[in-house]
Amino acid sequence: MSPDERDDGGPRLTPPEPEPVVAEAVELLPDVPPEPFFERDSDPIVAQLDPLPPTVAGDAPEELPPPPDAADMPPRELRAVIESLLLVATKPLTVARLTACIPGVSAEYLGGFLEGLAARFDHEGRGWELLRIANGWQLLTRRAHHPWVRQLERKELPTKLTRGCLETLAIVAYKQPVARGAIEDIRGVQCGPVLRQLMDLRLVAVIGREEGTLGRPLLYGTTDLFLNRFGLGSIADLPKRHEFG
Repeated sequence: MSPDERDDGGPRLTPPEPEPVVAEAVELLPDVPPEPFFERDSDPIVAQLDPLPPTVAGDAPEELPPPPDAADMPPRELRAVIESLLLVATKPLTVARLTACIPGVSAEYLGGFLEGLAARFDHEGRGWELLRIANGWQLLTRRAHHPWVRQLERKELPTKLTRGCLETLAIVAYKQPVARGAIEDIRGVQCGPVLRQLMDLRLVAVIGREEGTLGRPLLYGTTDLFLNRFGLGSIADLPKRHEFG
């Protein structure tokens, strides 16, 4: 019988050769032995094992228990709780955020408590101070101690702003919301590149458009990072005209 014929006399079909790319990919696959298949309950040894844990994907996130009510908490203990929150915070904490963390204490009481705590740190001459920055409160080391603290944490210093950046930033801070055209009218030069640099530094951001003006130009304003960098609680804390001497 010819090798091209089947047992029943018909022609033997030759399987098509795989494409070169497919063949090379198959050759690169490792030889992995098949895993044995068994039913868990059918094997007496496996059946004695602990039940399979639930899948991670199906597990619901664990809910944290609510914090204790602080309505009747003594002032000394409340101060310790607030200090703990301020120590672990990496950015200014607003009174609203603190109130959410300490239920049972009103925002008005907490705001006055923070002001008193800041005055106490100043009176005791602590190595840290509680400052109102970017509409929140943050615990920071005192500026007078910077030469020593700098030796411990040698982080890269913030980018030094050029005179043009400072002038543009001052105009935005005092005139916000302000359009680019108004900034250029005050400075007398083009401010496009400077504004882009300030936006890259996240000191200035687009906060809207000037309605009722042809083209509806973009309006610029300062950010919370601007307040944080210059140690301001809010825009209202900017130096007044009579303070410039």
